[in-house]
Amino acid sequence: MALWRQQVCAVMRVRFLKLKHEGKLLRSILLFFGIFILQMLMILILFQLWDSSSNWEITASSYFLPTEEKIRNKSTNLLIFNDTGSEIGDFISALKTQNIIPEISLEKNITSLPLHNGAIKISLEGKSYRFTVMCSAEPVNCYPTLVNILSNTFLRLFNSTARIRVWSNPFYSVQNPEVKSDIFFTCLGYMLILAAGLPPHFAVSSMEDYKLQARAQLRLAGLYPSAYWCGQALVDVPLFWTL
Repeated sequence: MALWRQQVCAVMRVRFLKLKHEGKLLRSILLFFGIFILQMLMILILFQLWDSSSNWEITASSYFLPTEEKIRNKSTNLLIFNDTGSEIGDFISALKTQNIIPEISLEKNITSLPLHNGAIKISLEGKSYRFTVMCSAEPVNCYPTLVNILSNTFLRLFNSTARIRVWSNPFYSVQNPEVKSDIFFTCLGYMLILAAGLPPHFAVSSMEDYKLQARAQLRLAGLYPSAYWCGQALVDVPLFWTL
């Protein structure tokens, strides 16, 4: 057993030195490895770029102006219908803390008012306030924006410093469990192809020993066949799984 262990260590050292000095074999393994890994990295990067470009935070500044003056873009003032019959100064102050300066209207006929991206109607029913959100047909995600504005306004009215944030989350997102599963199995398929293609590279060295009759000479010198293959495996198998 002592001789067998010594032979295994010797074969391991020879195998390691051969891999170190045979740059052609090592370069072919790394090239084969890099081609497959590069494809997987490109797939993952493309998915992440697509997800980051399609998943964005919805802010009130994209729909409503932070000042009273209108500018020539798709933003408008936030229209407030006061149907309570009283002042709503606290509500307006809470809106201004969100960098929104609303446009207050006391008219009853909503259709006669200028076009706005969205509006909030405040009415009084008994002792309770009723809030109704209205949006134009063009702005996308207007309703979530108005509900978020109302939610943060209520937080300010209750003297809370917290803030609710809203993101647009498309159906086909990298964070979706089904999409994650698809990406995982795609990468797994690439890894299986890579794992199937690596063993022939390691077998080339053994074939060269067979052609040069080096293995036969080692056997005549007293090398155990099991020591030869175990020494080879103790270098090739860890390298294979590391890759």
